[in-house]
Amino acid sequence: MKEIRIKIPTPEEVVPEEFKKHVLNASKETLLALRSLIDAGIKKLEEFESKKKELKKIEVS
Repeated sequence: MKEIRIKIPTPEEVVPEEFKKHVLNASKETLLALRSLIDAGIKKLEEFESKKKELKKIEVS
């Protein structure tokens, strides 16, 4: 009986190295963008908390 072998290339064999580098850099930039959004959100919350502490209740009679 004859044997037939079919070799299916792995993604590492098909995808160029330059593409992998671009995808890695794009992933990093996405994470950095998310970090900046989170940092901005934290800053706004901290500013709101500090303004809240500065407010004083004044009774008017």
